[in-house]
Amino acid sequence: MNISTLKYFKEIVESQSISKVAQNSHISQSALSQIIQKLESELGYQLLNRSNKGVYPTEMGKVVYKYSGTMNRIHKKMVDELESRKAQLENVRINGYPSFINYSLPCIMYKIKKKFPCYKFELHSKCSDETFLDLLNEVTDLGFVSEEPYDPQIAYNYIGKEKIVLAACTRSNIPDVIRVEDLLKYDLVILDDSFPINNFLRKKLKEVNLHIEDLNILFEVDSIGAAKSTITNDYGLSFLPYMSIKKELYEKEFKTIEIENFNLDLNMYLAHKKDSTSAEALNTIIDYFIKSGTSEFC
Repeated sequence: MNISTLKYFKEIVESQSISKVAQNSHISQSALSQIIQKLESELGYQLLNRSNKGVYPTEMGKVVYKYSGTMNRIHKKMVDELESRKAQLENVRINGYPSFINYSLPCIMYKIKKKFPCYKFELHSKCSDETFLDLLNEVTDLGFVSEEPYDPQIAYNYIGKEKIVLAACTRSNIPDVIRVEDLLKYDLVILDDSFPINNFLRKKLKEVNLHIEDLNILFEVDSIGAAKSTITNDYGLSFLPYMSIKKELYEKEFKTIEIENFNLDLNMYLAHKKDSTSAEALNTIIDYFIKSGTSEFC
């Protein structure tokens, strides 16, 4: 079985005709029929029902059809990557948790692209656990995560901290400095578990004998934009990355509330698989990120 055979099979199912596909592919109908018969013989199942009204997939044929599109797409992706490498255009896939990808990383990516113009970069928002899995499966090349990896196949470097602040509307009457116990007095909107802030908040509260369930949480949101909208309307407070509200702070729409002896800044690590097929090509990019640390983030 080869990719061309699957492509022919997919086209026959969609057009319900062997003759049409043969004509469009510039091969004889008998030759195409033999190709499909060979596929049926290899798999051990009849894949097509042939009649005067057309050609239709059997139940087994429907299974092959379902996977044929995916296999053709994977083949195309492989060929595209081979062509990219031939043209000296390395495709670097980078994962990171959403707030980091959306707010902190763009500035340094601009500088990296200028420094390494032969590389093509893809950025994807993923939580740390998803990133570790993607690294192990070599679905991604680099990952910005908020915790140390759990698998010895993954190498990592500490690159700095992401500053987390308690943000409020400037119209609110909340003091600029509060105690951690005072959090119980105010309405909060928190980011869901796709962001590392939530789990870290649980851990830090436990250290001061409080639990996240003790807080007056109005609701959880899956985007920083939704949390910022709540703050803008003075409906509550939210723990957010400082980078994500710099504009609102500059325009004095938001203010930050200091919590005495309570720090939520997140450690940031750059992770990659030790023996990945692209490990050697990534070394210069990894070194650049490590040397820059967080100084060049937005």
